Amino acid sequence: MNEIRTERRFGVTATLSPAQLRNLFALRNSETWPDLLDVLEQCCIEIETVLINTPAENETQVLANHKMSKSAWMMFTHLQEKMDEVTISYMASVEKPVFMPMPTREEMERENLLNPTLYPPSAEQDTYGI
Repeated sequence: MNEIRTERRFGVTATLSPAQLRNLFALRNSETWPDLLDVLEQCCIEIETVLINTPAENETQVLANHKMSKSAWMMFTHLQEKMDEVTISYMASVEKPVFMPMPTREEMERENLLNPTLYPPSAEQDTYGI
């Protein structure tokens, strides 16, 4: 298992690499993404439960737990928004395939005269040139 990160690391605020964008895009569009959201939502609910179970007489602790609960939900929604941004960013970076129409039979025959290895001979053509 990986160690739990508890503080900032050098370079994390930098721009994501193309490999990171690709990996996050794959995560965001996988069947694992809803499961991850469920776990994160459970974490928010656990923090919220601490707030609910704080005695009302302890106003300072209620306020602190309310801030923690609000922060957790804000982080939860911000993560989802950030992943959507990453997905859009990745899709913008992917080169769109160029549509190449299939050549007509006449075009293939003309090209085959210049380069006989380009297109295999059709079943109708005599392969021995007779």
